[in-house]
Amino acid sequence: MNRNRSIKVGMVVSMLSLFSLASNADEPRSMLDGDVEAAEASVVEMVTNSSGEVVQIRVEGCETCSSERYLPSRELSVSLSGQPVPAGRLVGLSGLSGTLTLNANSGMVQRVDFWSERGGVRVDQ
Repeated sequence: MNRNRSIKVGMVVSMLSLFSLASNADEPRSMLDGDVEAAEASVVEMVTNSSGEVVQIRVEGCETCSSERYLPSRELSVSLSGQPVPAGRLVGLSGLSGTLTLNANSGMVQRVDFWSERGGVRVDQ
């Protein structure tokens, strides 16, 4: 009787663990999870198509980059000094230094964080 109860409790705990894993799948990942990497580049160029969509990201002066060209992920986000950048302002940022956040499995860029000195380039220009 006691053994059956232990088995039922074990099954409930296992099921709760699976539900917990499934619910965490949509949460943002961090570099501590091991599936994203960061790389700093002295020059980041956003290559866009005629519709203004980013189709390639080129980098120069990046010691930890495995390539000079990367593809953007569908969920690419871009910021300047921590402020989100609207799609129409991306071209004006090309050539600035920045940090790329890469998906370690696909090698695609998930995020670009451009750096700016105080009083430098502004997002709303």
